[in-house]
Amino acid sequence: MLRSLIKKMKNYNKRLSARLQMLVGVAHSNKTSDFQGFGPRSNVPVDEDESPQALATLDERLDERMDEQVLEAASRRSNPNYSPLGDSHELTSPTGSYALSQSREYIVYTPNGYNADEALPLVMVLHGCKQTHLDIRADTGFDEIADRERFIIVYPFVTRYLDVRNKNCWGWWLRQHIRAGSGEVEDLRRIIEQVQQKFAVDDSRIHITGLSSGAGMTVAALVAHGKLFASGASVAGVAYGESVRAVRVNAFISVKYRSLKRTVASVKKQLAGKGKLASLLIVQSRNDKTVEFQAAMNLRDSWLELKRAKKERPEPLVGKSQEIEWQYRQFPRGKGAALVETLLVEKSKHGWIGGNKGKFSESRGPNISEIIWLFFKRHPR
Repeated sequence: MLRSLIKKMKNYNKRLSARLQMLVGVAHSNKTSDFQGFGPRSNVPVDEDESPQALATLDERLDERMDEQVLEAASRRSNPNYSPLGDSHELTSPTGSYALSQSREYIVYTPNGYNADEALPLVMVLHGCKQTHLDIRADTGFDEIADRERFIIVYPFVTRYLDVRNKNCWGWWLRQHIRAGSGEVEDLRRIIEQVQQKFAVDDSRIHITGLSSGAGMTVAALVAHGKLFASGASVAGVAYGESVRAVRVNAFISVKYRSLKRTVASVKKQLAGKGKLASLLIVQSRNDKTVEFQAAMNLRDSWLELKRAKKERPEPLVGKSQEIEWQYRQFPRGKGAALVETLLVEKSKHGWIGGNKGKFSESRGPNISEIIWLFFKRHPR
């Protein structure tokens, strides 16, 4: 009986020690950088021999630390006059041998001090309609974050297309462009492959984000190439496989969405044999008149269903940045980093939020570029 008690005490001490070490690591990281050490929560299992009260207290402290990180990221202001310290590489991806491939231009930004001996995370950033890769680069301020946090950025340009669409839109509603093996989503995969060959990339930390049509193509890329991406972020995007009617074209044509059942079935069919679906951060303004709020909720619900995350509405982190209110929610599945997270913003128009002011970017509100990077840091593959 005494041996059994000693064994239980050892198990408890072992697990408690692991969680304490993680807290010490977070505290230590705060001394060196405001944004270092923002890793996933511990996956140390909890069993009946542990003290629930002690572990719950530790988890609460970790939750509080994460809230602090998100609040700090939201409050950071993007610098429109920032002069990048790293190097820009203007490249072209040649036309592929598969259907509807096009030659596409793209820019790779490597942070200050980049060297081939250090594999860095990669973040692909997709522009929206009526934009170019130069516009989204200027709007988001990701170069400044990359210099501080050390990651590679890829800014693809849609460049050319054969069908009729608004200027420079990615074809997120066109079946042949959102399935592996053809069109734009395959061209994006090839661009990443070329970057991997030319630069030192951490293959376990490849992420993708985009605005509007770029968000729609972000979602398509996460579905079509499940093994490639560690996580993604959609800004004013729609669920996978939606028609062009999911976006408000004008005041006379009503918005129409697919059913959740149909969306989930489409994703499962495309994902088959291609790995698991990556975690997703969904950023949406309630005041968006182009991609309406319901579109983001449909995307959220489809990801929750596919990731089998908890569907109950979690308590949000509430903040205000330059008079713009916002709510941040996490939808976990057991222990570990949340699989689906949402940042819902009030008042902001259709565009990038909290970045550098532009035609499709608003400087007010939470700095979503900083928040997106924090999300990516917590979600390696």
